[in-house]
Amino acid sequence: MRVTYEISIIDTVLVGGAIALAATATINQPSQAESRPGFYCDTSGNKPVTVYTNSRGVPEPWIRWTSNYFRDAGYNKLTRCQDVSHRLETYRRDRDLKFITVGKMNGQNVVCTANQVNGRCERLILTLKPSEDGVQALNNILAWRQAGAPPLSKSNRMPYVDLRAHLGIPKE
Repeated sequence: MRVTYEISIIDTVLVGGAIALAATATINQPSQAESRPGFYCDTSGNKPVTVYTNSRGVPEPWIRWTSNYFRDAGYNKLTRCQDVSHRLETYRRDRDLKFITVGKMNGQNVVCTANQVNGRCERLILTLKPSEDGVQALNNILAWRQAGAPPLSKSNRMPYVDLRAHLGIPKE
C-alpha cells in the first residue's frame, strides 16, 4: 500500500514563514550585555565574571571569580558570581551604589556600599576571606578603573570609591 501526501504551496509558505519568524525572534534576542546598562554574571568563559555593561554598551569585568574558599559554606564561584552580580544590580537600580569601601559586617571583613566618604558600611557586596587584605581586594575588584577611573579616596586609611558618575547616579 502506497501513501501519498499532498503539500500545497500555502502549507509550504506557512511552514516556511513560521520557521523564518522563529529564527528572527531568536536572532534578535539581545544578550544581557547588549540590552542595557547593568550588572550580570557572565558564564561564557571558563570562570564566572561579574560584569557591568556601561551606558555606552561596553562590558566591564568587575570581579573574576577564581576562589573556591566559600564552597564549603554553599557558595561556589558561580553562586557567588550570581549573588554578588544580583546585589550590585539591585543597589545600582536603587541608587544605593554611590561609594564602595571595605569594612566589617557580622564580624567578617567585607566589601560594602557607603553613602559618603567616611560613611559606614551600609549594604554587603561580598564577604572576604578572613586573612584577605580588604584594600587589595577592592583594588582587584576595580580592575576596570585602570582606564580613566574615579580616584580612590582614602580616609583614615580606608578607601572609598565614588561610583556615582561612572554608574550614572546623580550627586545629591
